[in-house]
Amino acid sequence: MNAMYPLISIITPSFNQDAYIEATIQSVLAQNYPNLEHLIIDGGSTDGTVKILQKYESVVQWVSEPDTGQANAINKGFKKSTGEIVGWLNSDDIYMPGAFHRVAKFFNDHPNIDIIYGDYQLIDQNSNVLLRKQEIPFDYNILLYGLDYISQPTTFFRRSVFERSGYLDESLHYGLDWEYWLRLANDGCQFAHLPFYLAATRWHTDAKTLVAPPEMYAEHEAIRAKYWRKVRFKSARWHKFYATWLNKRYRLKRQLLKILLRRRIDFPPGGWVLRTQTEQG
Repeated sequence: MNAMYPLISIITPSFNQDAYIEATIQSVLAQNYPNLEHLIIDGGSTDGTVKILQKYESVVQWVSEPDTGQANAINKGFKKSTGEIVGWLNSDDIYMPGAFHRVAKFFNDHPNIDIIYGDYQLIDQNSNVLLRKQEIPFDYNILLYGLDYISQPTTFFRRSVFERSGYLDESLHYGLDWEYWLRLANDGCQFAHLPFYLAATRWHTDAKTLVAPPEMYAEHEAIRAKYWRKVRFKSARWHKFYATWLNKRYRLKRQLLKILLRRRIDFPPGGWVLRTQTEQG
C-alpha cells in the first residue's frame, strides 16, 4: 500500500464507441498518477474499438466479450480490479486534469469518507464545453426526490463499499448509478462533495440518457418508490405528489438542455438557472 498514492482502479464499460474511447483512455493516462490501473470491459464491439484497445494494451487491461448490459460490464471490472479507490468512466466521458491527485489527497485526509463526487462539465461530440455545473453537499432527500444530482463520472469510492453494499444492480439500465448511491447511503456510507471539476460528461445523439425513453422514467420511479420510506415524507399521498412534480420538472429540464445544447452555460450550485458566458462577462 502506497500511503501517499493509493492504487486507483478505473473501470470503463464500452460498446461500439470508437469515436470517443481513445479520448477517454488519454484522459486517464494524462492524470500522470503513479499508482493506477485502467480496466476496459468491452461488450464485443464491431467497430474500430478493439483496434484502439490493442494500441493501448501496454497501459490498460482490456477484454472484449459479450455482456448483458452496462451494469454487468462494470461489475466485471469491479471484481477484476484491485485498487483501494475505485471509479468508473464511461467510454465517451473524460477526466479533467489533476483529478486523481485531488481524489487521493481527499481520501487520505478524510478517512471517514467512503465516497466522493465532484463538479462536472458537459461537452459535445467535439469536446466543446456546453455547461459547467457545481454540485451541492450531500443530501439524501434531494438525491431521492430531485433525481440523481451526483455526476457519475466524478464519483470515486473506497473498495470497502463492495463488502458493505455489493455491486451494481444488473437489472437496471438507466438508473443504475442513482440506485447505487441511494443504497450506499442507506447502508451508512459517508458521502462528501469535492468542489473541483473532476470529469466531463459527453452528450451526443447516441447517449442513452439524452434519448430518455418512457422506460427510463418508469425505472426511476421504481427506484424512488424503493427508497422513499427513509425520508421525512411518510405520507404516501405526499410522496406521490412530490414525485410527480419532480418528474415533470426533470422532463422540462431535459428538454431545455436539448434545446440549449450548443450554448455555453454555467449552472450555479444546486440550481438550473441559465447564465450564459456573455451575461457573466
